[in-house]
Amino acid sequence: MERLDIVSVKGGVGKSFIAYFLSKALSTNHKILLVDKDLTSTLSKIYNIKGNLLSFLLGNSFSSNYFKYVDNLTVINLGCSRKIRIVEPEKLAEAYSNFTDYDLMIVDNPPIPSDVCLDNELEAYYIYLNEKKIDYNAILVLPPNQILLEESIAFMRIFEEYMKNELTATLGCDLIRFNILSSVINMYNPRQEIDISKIVDLTDKIIKIPFKKEAIYTSLNELPMPKEINQLAEYVLSQLYRR
Repeated sequence: MERLDIVSVKGGVGKSFIAYFLSKALSTNHKILLVDKDLTSTLSKIYNIKGNLLSFLLGNSFSSNYFKYVDNLTVINLGCSRKIRIVEPEKLAEAYSNFTDYDLMIVDNPPIPSDVCLDNELEAYYIYLNEKKIDYNAILVLPPNQILLEESIAFMRIFEEYMKNELTATLGCDLIRFNILSSVINMYNPRQEIDISKIVDLTDKIIKIPFKKEAIYTSLNELPMPKEINQLAEYVLSQLYRR
């Protein structure tokens, strides 16, 4: 099962928006496992998932309904919090092993600087994979503001070095690729000029999703599928399955 992380440096840029629609687009022809790891549990609320996986692993029986099947899509509420530090990575890896018959895992992450689950969750995932050589595939969601965009790109360079050196050494594995499949500028305003030259250093696929006022006050499950998401879905498949 391939894995794709939806990541950002800033909050409020639309990671859950991208994860929600991308998983829906891909699930029309593929079995998708969508992991809600975000601190706000936005996707879990949309799918009315009351429990979370970490609480269940810690013995809370009321959290047993931490996932939901929706046709070709299965959504898991991880319940990301600091209590992941008292959950044995092997237990979380075993939970992942219950969801193996999928083509792709999509993970909606917290903003990287506030991701208290980063190391532990990835350790559990790589234990589940039982591989010593790994890829890290991601879609980077960027803010439609030049200064914040450049700050995000600079931080991703630091994150890449952390993944390649410190984290992989901790996990005892080798990172083959740190791969930003695509950068998405969400809530893009064509009237506001943005220099995207620095994004090209990260990825050659840049997708701009225009700002839509109704997205501010309308639930994701009531919004139409943005046409740009279908373009993103096609590109993701072409990149992940060409290897």
